[in-house]
Amino acid sequence: MEKEEFERLEKKIGALERELYAVKRELLHAKGKAEPTVIQKAAVHEERERVPIVDPSTAPVTEKERFDFSVERWLPKVFLFVLLIGSIWGFMAASQNGWVTPGLRVLTGAVISVAMYALGERYSRDQRKLSLTLLSGSIILAIITLFSANILYGYIGGLITNLLLLVIISVGLWASHKHGSQLILCLIGAGAYLFPFIFAGDERNEWLFYGYEMVLFFVLMTFSTMKRYRIAWNIHYYLLYFSLFFFAAFGIGEMTLTVFIPFAIQHGYLLLLIVLNRDERVSAEMIPAMVSGCFILLGLLNDIYVEIPLYYYWIFAGVYIGASFVEPKEKKRTKDVLLVLGFMHVLLFLFQYYEYEWRFVLVALQAIALLWLAGRRESYIGLAGSVLLIVISLLSVLVGSSVDFMTDELPIFAAAFGYVYLYAYYNQSASSFLNGPITLVKVVLTGLVTFFVFRMTDYIVLDWAYTPRTTAFTVAIATLSILYLIYAETKKDVFYRWAGISFLALALVKFFLADLVFLDFTIRAMILIPIGVIGLVLSRVLYKKK
Repeated sequence: MEKEEFERLEKKIGALERELYAVKRELLHAKGKAEPTVIQKAAVHEERERVPIVDPSTAPVTEKERFDFSVERWLPKVFLFVLLIGSIWGFMAASQNGWVTPGLRVLTGAVISVAMYALGERYSRDQRKLSLTLLSGSIILAIITLFSANILYGYIGGLITNLLLLVIISVGLWASHKHGSQLILCLIGAGAYLFPFIFAGDERNEWLFYGYEMVLFFVLMTFSTMKRYRIAWNIHYYLLYFSLFFFAAFGIGEMTLTVFIPFAIQHGYLLLLIVLNRDERVSAEMIPAMVSGCFILLGLLNDIYVEIPLYYYWIFAGVYIGASFVEPKEKKRTKDVLLVLGFMHVLLFLFQYYEYEWRFVLVALQAIALLWLAGRRESYIGLAGSVLLIVISLLSVLVGSSVDFMTDELPIFAAAFGYVYLYAYYNQSASSFLNGPITLVKVVLTGLVTFFVFRMTDYIVLDWAYTPRTTAFTVAIATLSILYLIYAETKKDVFYRWAGISFLALALVKFFLADLVFLDFTIRAMILIPIGVIGLVLSRVLYKKK
């Protein structure tokens, strides 16, 4: 240790000497008093001065030291490893020959655990890595010893086991706090969660197990959040999932409402941490855990109930949307995710409560509300959620029957047109976050109008024969082309003009290829004369433009 300190001091002194000489040389050049001896000395140190001047405090850090293979550093660790392996083999041999009783094994484990902890505290200043290794090993060995005394040999009961386990965890937390070690905290969680002591014998108690797990979860999660230990935080969060599922599968054998309660408490505590934490980066790291927890809760409810009670959806939606409005503007991503989760539960409520004909109308209204909130908050996540909702609503029209056009589909189309109008309004705002091309809005609107005209035509000709039905669609397309051309000439819009021309061409192609053979001369004349007039007017307009 003294040798290392001596070498470190020598390097610092050398760096200081180089920097001092460089400063002196710069001063001499600035004053114009450089002497030949100084120049001669400068030539000797020319190569050294070409190197940029470094801060002496950072010099030992930037210079990479050679890996130390000194005997005095590595020999104790080698012998410690040899001693540990030899002790394990010795106990195995003693157990096979019957020389060591179970009580002596438990006592030896406890003594070694205390000794390792004492040695770890002793070497905490001189050899930090070795100290943390000993401290972590002592905590794990203590938990294994307690596990053996309770489950394997039955020397102590469940209540005493839990009390001793809390003592071990408290000591581990103190050691982690004192030495600033995330490793100790991770090992505490791994050891405490993965040994379900409460399974032992006839003392199995479901509520005692849940109580112990939740207290452990609150303590470790709070400590990890305060210390900002990211790895330990994730270990403690997801290991509780494993423990609860393990207990439900092998301890109880089924999913019950009692199993659901600890999951709900865990999720609620996570939401509380997100609301209380003002750091967007930290809250963003909690988002995957929150989203996965949301779907786990829904899966548990679906497994517990034949049909999930509606009040669960209202509770979840209220909590998520309320938390979204409570969050400050700086935590934009967290607000968006909470809002989308809340609207998802509203959507699930609508699907379960209302009949089929009203579900998708309410979904379309929900899409408008989410788009409005997305525009106010400039949220791309909210925008994506609203687009998904309006697409779901329009797909219901596509697979539905035209008989219900007036009662079911017409309100959905009205909501869809309102959605496009609201999107266009936000898109045209100077401070909008969208700034999308206007052509995209026109394309979507044209497609929506075409879809609406086709569904309305299908509703009108529902009871007609085949020939009038197919001709009616041709007339509808031609009418749509006329309306588009009139609007285009009124607004001087090139896009809608070419859209009208495209519809007119489509009507002509359909008429000559599909409808002509089924119509008499009167109907042909009634269709072709208006189309011809429109074509002449259009040609005249285009000719004037040229």
